[in-house]
Amino acid sequence: MAQICKSFFLFSVWAITPEERGKHDKQFENLAPVLGYVSGEQARKFFLQSGLPPSVLAEIWNLADIDYDGKMDRLEFSIAMKLIKLKLQGQNLPSALPVIMKQTPTSNNNNANIPLSARFGKIIILLSKIYCQFIIMYFKNHFF
Repeated sequence: MAQICKSFFLFSVWAITPEERGKHDKQFENLAPVLGYVSGEQARKFFLQSGLPPSVLAEIWNLADIDYDGKMDRLEFSIAMKLIKLKLQGQNLPSALPVIMKQTPTSNNNNANIPLSARFGKIIILLSKIYCQFIIMYFKNHFF
């Protein structure tokens, strides 16, 4: 039963919050992108500061470099940063990039540009937990 609940709201783990995107944008700009990109070498040096092994960072790169051009734009950089954060927190990397991570980042506070999943992510997680508790109680009362 716990597995059902875990998978029910797992999608939200991959969503990049507006706050994270703002932080990623600042880090991206600090790397002095040229024509909207940071080179593979610039990104590699920055990502190595995370302390993750190069083999794990290579997996993250393969997921985040959406167009496989060997450099990172703002979106790809944000995806890589989120994956690094999740890996440092003990999360396994996905086998394929979750669609929710491909949404264009925004660092301003204009709610019109923030996806619903990011604006209401905390509410969705809370409701998911409540729903899961309800399902568990229902099964315990009716089947055990």
